[in-house]
Amino acid sequence: MESSGVREADPIEAGLAAMRAADWSAARGHFERAVSDDPTPEALEGLSQAAWWDGDEEVTFEMRERAYRAYRQAGNARGAARMAMSIGADHLDFRGDNTVAAAWLARVPALVDEPCPELAATLLFEADIATVAEADHATAERKAREALASARELGDPGVEAVALAVLGSALIARGEAEEGLRLIDQSAGIALGEEFEEPAYPGWALCHTVTACANVGDFDRAHHWCQAMQRWVASWRARQFFGICRTAYGHVLATQGQWPDAEDELQSAIDDLRATRPVLAAPSSVRLGELRVRQGRREEGRQLFEAALPMPQAVLCIGELDLDAGDAAGAADAAERVLRRLDDESLIDRVPALELLARARAATADHAGAAAAAEEVERAGARFATPYMRGRAQALRAHVLTAAEDHDGARRAAEDAVDLFGECSAPYEAAQARIVLAQSLKALGRAERAQAEGEAAREALTRLGADAEARRATDAELSPRELEILRLIAAGLNDAEIAERLFLSRHTVHRHGANVRAKLRTPSRAAAVAEATRLQLL
Repeated sequence: MESSGVREADPIEAGLAAMRAADWSAARGHFERAVSDDPTPEALEGLSQAAWWDGDEEVTFEMRERAYRAYRQAGNARGAARMAMSIGADHLDFRGDNTVAAAWLARVPALVDEPCPELAATLLFEADIATVAEADHATAERKAREALASARELGDPGVEAVALAVLGSALIARGEAEEGLRLIDQSAGIALGEEFEEPAYPGWALCHTVTACANVGDFDRAHHWCQAMQRWVASWRARQFFGICRTAYGHVLATQGQWPDAEDELQSAIDDLRATRPVLAAPSSVRLGELRVRQGRREEGRQLFEAALPMPQAVLCIGELDLDAGDAAGAADAAERVLRRLDDESLIDRVPALELLARARAATADHAGAAAAAEEVERAGARFATPYMRGRAQALRAHVLTAAEDHDGARRAAEDAVDLFGECSAPYEAAQARIVLAQSLKALGRAERAQAEGEAAREALTRLGADAEARRATDAELSPRELEILRLIAAGLNDAEIAERLFLSRHTVHRHGANVRAKLRTPSRAAAVAEATRLQLL
């Protein structure tokens, strides 16, 4: 009997042939037979690779560690280094354990002291730890450059493709978007056009490519490379790679208003990753939670965020929910907690935290603090240069200016945000910006245009399926007196103080306050202020 043209009497060769054909189950069977007959380092390594592609954590670790010891006993330094590198990567991949991963990776230079693919690939894994787990993009850039130089010296296209992708991602994260995008395009071209000794490298490179494009809001690029990734996944039967890629693609679909498709992608990503790489499922949970919140399913969103803790993005999303519930101080604490973990050059990671911080400060009438955070987001948006990131900066500026009662400045910023979000097809964000624009126009006495913008926002939200948001925007038509009282509540005045200020009875002030809470569907004064701030009514 033969497998892929190789006689079954040679199970290692049969296993390698099955690996080249992406037949992981057949490869595993051949290598299991080889290990049973004679547990050579090569047989143990082959079984570890087949088990890895099959998503079997226990067998992967057992065979890698046995192969490491066997290679060392045989005096094969590069083989031992390859296994040490793989075990380190497995601790990241299966368990999310950066400390143990780093310890294994540190063994590689002690085993080999001259340029080789094992050393170059180890630099890539160290760069991955730096950029993904630690948001240390400067270290990631340095290590990726070292790996790239080594790959080109060795003529290793696999390491070169991944090094370009990691380097491009690190540059984008630091605000050097144009150069970073150029490098990840190069990476993807190599990943799709070369043949590789290690078949995982193209998937690794494309994962970084799609994620970096999605993070910076270059949705056309993200969509293009995700389609390439889909073809590669189908060819290599590598759903665990696509689980990660699907998270980024689901975010793109959600932002562009394709919510049913986004939900399918994100739920599939969670299911795939939980089955084989559960520690990698947290980003997918956060993205699905964000979509749930937009759909009005806030409690489900909170549960997904809590499941992803202590991931910084999950901390921020919970902070957003707290802000919506009236806890501006808690929201600011969440933002500052994340910012303390980031250096000033981690622009892509700082932006969401700064957005939350600006809105939280605006809710407490800290207008100077809100403006300072918003200005930092604007500077970042200018460096990223995509319409989406610039739109986010202008939307935040409009929010902060509205809170400071600079209605004409808010109008201009909101108009710019609407235009930029329209340019990159981000309908939910555009609708939210239109709500701000409508409120600014109303405050400026331009009622007819304000009504048109508000209606356009409500229609867009309804089309998306954000029915709760559309209803809240409709119901939140506060009278001038109600808005006046709500502003005084936001300033910290009680009913008696407001009554004295406005020459009203306490009963009248209390009734207006109750009407405000009813219209905004909130249980308390603090929650009403937070909701009105979120809807740009103040």
